[in-house]
Amino acid sequence: MIAVVWQFQVKPGQQKAFEKFYGADGEWTSLGRRSRSFLGSSFLRDQADDTRYLLIEYWSEMLVYEQHRKSSVSDLRTLEKERDANCESIVPLGIFTGLDVPERFGPTWSRRDGV
Repeated sequence: MIAVVWQFQVKPGQQKAFEKFYGADGEWTSLGRRSRSFLGSSFLRDQADDTRYLLIEYWSEMLVYEQHRKSSVSDLRTLEKERDANCESIVPLGIFTGLDVPERFGPTWSRRDGV
């Protein structure tokens, strides 16, 4: 499993739009759900600075993540333009390898319907 981590500094007053965009039912997450290898995400807001966020996306493996980015390039560009309009800065913090990850059975985390 890999985790792709980003830090965002959102323009003041754009927090609600940004949270909707990256939230559980947001456009960005919906794009990830097109791939069964998207395991889900953690979306975090800084308690001391309500314009600073972290996004951690979980993918089954690097190759699948790269394939998703390649096959969705047009949709990603469109969504990135929308995201960029709400942000002062976007910092990729890295791609991390999950350690001591238990075996996973059943539907992916990203499935909202529980099936």
